[in-house]
Amino acid sequence: MGVGVEIGSGKTTVALIDRHGRVRQRSQAKTLRGRPAMATLEPALRAIETQLSCARMEGLAVCGIGVSVPGALESSTRRPQQISLLPSLNDFPLFELLEKRYRLPVQIHADVDAAVLGEYRFGAGQGAQRLLYLTLNAVIGAAFIVDGELVSSRQQHVGHVCHLPLSPTGPRCSCGKRGCINTLLSLDAIQKMFKRALNRGEETSLLQRMLNNECFSPQLLAEEARRGDGVALQVFLEIGRWLSAAVTRYSTLYEPDVLVLGGGMQHIDPCLIALQPLEPVGAVSAGATSVLSPVRERLKVMSSHLGSDVALIGAVTPLFY
Repeated sequence: MGVGVEIGSGKTTVALIDRHGRVRQRSQAKTLRGRPAMATLEPALRAIETQLSCARMEGLAVCGIGVSVPGALESSTRRPQQISLLPSLNDFPLFELLEKRYRLPVQIHADVDAAVLGEYRFGAGQGAQRLLYLTLNAVIGAAFIVDGELVSSRQQHVGHVCHLPLSPTGPRCSCGKRGCINTLLSLDAIQKMFKRALNRGEETSLLQRMLNNECFSPQLLAEEARRGDGVALQVFLEIGRWLSAAVTRYSTLYEPDVLVLGGGMQHIDPCLIALQPLEPVGAVSAGATSVLSPVRERLKVMSSHLGSDVALIGAVTPLFY
């Protein structure tokens, strides 16, 4: 058994997970923002102790603790970096704290790296030689596995795919370029697609659901698209167009044989990618499309099999193998 910990910007989840990737039991607590690091971590630490006690009572051996953090890790120190919503955790010695406190092996990964590990071992990426995982949350994230080995998001700029340019005439990105994937496919970008439809005066059942205090999300969009809502279908087609262009770029850079869509992307029908024509969009030249066509044709695109537990399960995966 392993104890999985997913520290999110909104909630922290701690679970007892077996070596087959099954969650045996879990607890959740609100992540405390704007507090010192130890105060932010206190709910997680209490929950870890609870799960360890439960394991002891059931006679289960725990092989270690795996942690997923939102952001990145400094490669030499394994300390969290770039956690904008939980700044007190930046450069905090989390590995040392857990190892000393619980005297167990500890693994810490950025959330997107944990996710690709989970999908590779227990989810949609099983059997892949070159697995690329894309996730849609506030920003686009990516992680890559080659022949069973994680390519760190610090290597080959895998974790910076949100700044791959897709359209030279697209919106200006925070990095200074135009048309980065983050400006076209992030949650904020999808919300802007929806608002443009509303500004055109188009009717949509999405509006009524949002007036009923439901938050806009890819899942909500997918539900209404399946019901035939015209605006939701339009937005999904636009998502499919840009996602198809992004897949073309990723195929050039990483040559994956399997692409898994996670986070908000898991609600996007992979068929949307297959149905899109392979067109020279943005930085993809017309001459490149003939080369990319067979690459993309043999690419298998799948939705996440582990859903919202993907980073939680992936965090403990290295403890088992």
